[in-house]
Amino acid sequence: MFLAAADQTILASALPTIAGSLGGLADLSWVVIAYLLAATIAAPLYGHLGDRFGRRRMLLGALAIFTAASLACALAPTLLLLIVARAVQGLGGGGLMTLAQALIGEHVSPRERGRFSGYFATVFALASTSGPVLGAYLTEHFSWRAVFAVNLPLGLVAALLALRIPEPPMAPQGRFRPDVLGALLFTLSALAFLFGLSSGGHRFAWVSWQTVALMGGALIGFALLVIWERRVPDPVIPIRFFGVPAIVRSDAVVICFAAALFSTILYLPLYLQLGRGLGIGQSGLLLLPITLSIVASSTIIGRLITRTGEVKLFPQVGLGVATLAFLMLAATVTMGSTVIVLGLTLVVGAGLGMVMPPTQVAVQYAAGREALGAATATISVSRAVGGAIGVAIVGAILFTMLAAPDGTISSAVRGVIEGGPAFVDRLSEGERAALTGSLDRAYRVIFVVLAVITAVGALVARTVPRPIWTNKP
Repeated sequence: MFLAAADQTILASALPTIAGSLGGLADLSWVVIAYLLAATIAAPLYGHLGDRFGRRRMLLGALAIFTAASLACALAPTLLLLIVARAVQGLGGGGLMTLAQALIGEHVSPRERGRFSGYFATVFALASTSGPVLGAYLTEHFSWRAVFAVNLPLGLVAALLALRIPEPPMAPQGRFRPDVLGALLFTLSALAFLFGLSSGGHRFAWVSWQTVALMGGALIGFALLVIWERRVPDPVIPIRFFGVPAIVRSDAVVICFAAALFSTILYLPLYLQLGRGLGIGQSGLLLLPITLSIVASSTIIGRLITRTGEVKLFPQVGLGVATLAFLMLAATVTMGSTVIVLGLTLVVGAGLGMVMPPTQVAVQYAAGREALGAATATISVSRAVGGAIGVAIVGAILFTMLAAPDGTISSAVRGVIEGGPAFVDRLSEGERAALTGSLDRAYRVIFVVLAVITAVGALVARTVPRPIWTNKP
């Protein structure tokens, strides 16, 4: 799980360097979105196949795909091939996230899963937030390609550990009929939606036939998906879960959580590098407060769930705290104080760390053991969808607000993003002041939008039903 989670964010500090090496500024966000989108598509497939054919077997297959794609990323000569390799890497990463959590559910009673969910949330948070720090170190001292090459030895170690996981005998099941059409509808619909969202404002106008066609096609595709999945015996997307309030509402909370977390992790280093002139390593290290606070918060909340059985209150409080912290970041962004940023991101992390353990426990308990993999996959799908939506929204805001009057990215902004922090020193005083002012205005809007997202998540968390606990596995 550490491998999969770290690769969602490890490129945060390296994106300007990749832009300078391979070009393609307008499509740069797709290096991240391609991974998240592929992980979204893969998660329900692995959850379903794991329930049918054994979770450890599918976990080893996902790990093989992930490791091979990491090598392809490290060798990619163009941005397009890097994006393609990242998508394949996401196809493996989605399985690692889903199956690792589902395997725990096979052996642990529902009440005790709170403690283990805390461990998983800690690993996820540690990997997600330390990813930019590791990426910054490898990029600064070696190359951005080392960010992917490091997965090869780590993948081997993970495979050796996975072979030691016990796999219980599978219960007899009917003949497996793959849901090819369902997987295709889900893939195309998600791709159209996210491509339209990430392209608005710089590739296509927000009100244009291209954007309308993409968004309309996505909505039609999702509607057809729901109709089709109700008819097939082995649906790749378990539509029946949409009728379970605990699952649907918990997944909605996870979408809001992921949108806020990934957007902060991926775009805060960019702001610190370009708006404040910090180096790659410095901007990555400034993510340590959010890492440490999420780790501490997740561990504590996981133990409290086991002790109290409470899964409803913690996400409400956590997302409420994150909302206040984002609003304070929006109010203080023009001050340029590193201490303020450190303090407020620590508060954001403490709040977000209270979300994943209780939502994971609520979803797995509501689904039951027979559908454990499919239910856990809904969490992974929600987390990937939320992350991709958050990154796309923040990227669209950033490009829109940095655009010149004619709608294109100004030469100064383009040079800074592609050239990295070193390019800032070449700007005149006037150009540097204009750039800082543009970034301040953009990030003020971004933090307000993130506050709205977390506030919505807190409101939805209030409606999640409380489970009635038993001690059976």
